[in-house]
Amino acid sequence: MDEHSDHGVAVGGGLPFPGFADVFAVGRTLRGRLTKLVPLGVFVQFTDGVEAFVPLRELGAAPVAAPEDVVQTGDEVSVIVTAIDRERRKLTLSRRPV
Repeated sequence: MDEHSDHGVAVGGGLPFPGFADVFAVGRTLRGRLTKLVPLGVFVQFTDGVEAFVPLRELGAAPVAAPEDVVQTGDEVSVIVTAIDRERRKLTLSRRPV
């Protein structure tokens, strides 16, 4: 998917974005599986066609030098929806405590 360039989630699959945004509201905690670690953060998959990028700065309460310092591919993680951009069909996510 090319939609990850803005470090959000591109909503794909069968669920239209208005419905997705209503289900995954700001402040909501989601569980997903890490699919890929890159130097700038990690990708988390929630369901088929719905994957999100969590920036490195949002991986923990303390600064993290590299994703593999705190997580590994295949890990199940919880993330918090911090913002929804309905126009661009993106979610902003964090693993940092609120």
